[in-house]
Amino acid sequence: MKRILCTVMFGAAFAVLVAACAKTESVNQNELETQALAVWIKNNAPNAQKLGDSGIYYEVLDDNGVGSSAKVDVKGKWIDVDYVMRDLEGDIYYSRDENTARLLGAYTPYAHYITNRLYIATKSSATNIPVGLYEAMTNIVPGQMWRLYIPSHLAFGSSGFGIVPGFGSKAMPGNAPVVLDSLMISDIIDNPMQKATEDLAAFVSAPEPEGWGIGPGDSIMKGYYMYIIRRVNDKDTIPMNQNAYVYYKVRFLDGTLLYSNVDTVLNNNFGSVRSGDLTSPISITRMSTTPYNGNQMPAKVFYKVIDRLCYGDMVRLAVSPEYAYYWKFMEPNMDDTQWQSSTNFIFNDLGVDYSEYTADAKDSNFGYASFYTPSTSSSVTTPIAEVKPYTPLVYEIYVVRPDNQ
Repeated sequence: MKRILCTVMFGAAFAVLVAACAKTESVNQNELETQALAVWIKNNAPNAQKLGDSGIYYEVLDDNGVGSSAKVDVKGKWIDVDYVMRDLEGDIYYSRDENTARLLGAYTPYAHYITNRLYIATKSSATNIPVGLYEAMTNIVPGQMWRLYIPSHLAFGSSGFGIVPGFGSKAMPGNAPVVLDSLMISDIIDNPMQKATEDLAAFVSAPEPEGWGIGPGDSIMKGYYMYIIRRVNDKDTIPMNQNAYVYYKVRFLDGTLLYSNVDTVLNNNFGSVRSGDLTSPISITRMSTTPYNGNQMPAKVFYKVIDRLCYGDMVRLAVSPEYAYYWKFMEPNMDDTQWQSSTNFIFNDLGVDYSEYTADAKDSNFGYASFYTPSTSSSVTTPIAEVKPYTPLVYEIYVVRPDNQ
């Protein structure tokens, strides 16, 4: 920040307006706040401009040579966006930058510090993104960097905004204007499923150690890759209706560990194993029909290749969202039912390609993709990383014969 943002002046302006309007019933709390913010802007951010008639103000921090003519309609699309959320004093309440999290004392090795990807619905009423933030995302020129000043009733209202594990160190109180700082759209994605599949293909075909050094012809099926690290006996396949125990590590394409059911891996990467962590092998059965029961995450992924595995195998799997979460958002909470053995997943649970959706149907399915990482329940002290919609994943698995077989 180039200046210290002072809430004292905002409070004083607000108090003056309240006194002046005490006898005017037609002036409500939102109008008072909007007027108070206008006074604060005049004194503290004189270069800020109005964003329409919404009561929002913005400054262009960096034009990056794109100019206002580069305006793009992002409604009905996904965007990759960077931002820092502050209050008028300049205190940070939310940031997805790892270095910032460390400075705030909010860093956790479980968090995945990457640019946020959001679905921008065709209308603000079809999304959980607050109105003011929606207006910001739909008006900023891609490539430019903005700072926005948003009245609380267009942001998080009287409820405020809670602490987000890994990304923030304190809660924002209710009725507080929000400063969305360093806002910048870095990419616009028309079809996130296609983008994820392309990213996965680029990853596996890249030479080691950045990738696997294999081509599309080595895939089991489109968007699903298998690479055998070690095979003890290629004759020791898993018989029909027999079980295999699987230990696994699952990572994002950038190498960040999402989770593992191996206690030493959790200790080495996260420094501890929590009481809620699942550290026993997952049991999967080779079935003659499509499995519906016991098909929890991540076993859903393994059922696709169980007929190709042998006992003793150490294998890498790279999967597109089609074979993992698809458009679903996975909250950073080990109590989430997607990770429990009682959950039933059905293959092809979405069943159609992204491009087959109409705009209205896309809003219905994707408008509530999380804008911020949800807070975990009080019983979970440390979250695992979120899995954003349309995220490719990489598994490394070890296949073991059960003792009773």
